Amino acid sequence: MTSHIDFRVVELLSSRLCHDLVGPIGAVGNGLELLEDDTFDMAEDAMKLANASAQQAANALQFYRLAYGVAGSRIGSDFGTLRSLATGFVTHSKAELDWPDSPAPEEGPEDLGKLILNMIALAAEALPRGGHLTVDVIARPDGVTLSVLAAGENAGLRPEAEIALNPDVAIEDLTARNVQGYFTRFLSRRMGSDLAVEASIPGRVRFLVEF
Repeated sequence: MTSHIDFRVVELLSSRLCHDLVGPIGAVGNGLELLEDDTFDMAEDAMKLANASAQQAANALQFYRLAYGVAGSRIGSDFGTLRSLATGFVTHSKAELDWPDSPAPEEGPEDLGKLILNMIALAAEALPRGGHLTVDVIARPDGVTLSVLAAGENAGLRPEAEIALNPDVAIEDLTARNVQGYFTRFLSRRMGSDLAVEASIPGRVRFLVEF
């Protein structure tokens, strides 16, 4: 895994973001079409569909703006903002987020919040049928531990995700479906640590980074 991001990875991250936006934005269009031609008196349902889908798209855009963009490096220790973004992001993936309202560590490394968001996105992928995501940010006397636990029915790493998390993975083996794992590990390594995965217990996958 190199110290810089290959252009291919940028393309795949863009594809992932667009994939997550196509569905809700398309649903907004469908809702507006129903409003224009309310033959079956479905105006109320159409408005609910458009509003919910627009909120889903907005949540995804705000989340990825900080998880992938420069803005995420400037968020600092504002965990309240990160928690709100993450809650909105996972709502539409049938997952519930448990992130205790605790202050950010005083001696956390730069990009700590950005890394947490990417760990949450990676953990959400491990919940094909929904479940619970538990975030713990533990301040130790000698550093900080980040933990994101995904627990639910059939929770686990997909084969393609395991490929992306391999430290020797080739860029050619990455796809829009597994690039999240690569990018999350890249971030942790750039920050001077590494991403560990614990998946020995059925229905539970834990992602850990220690500084």
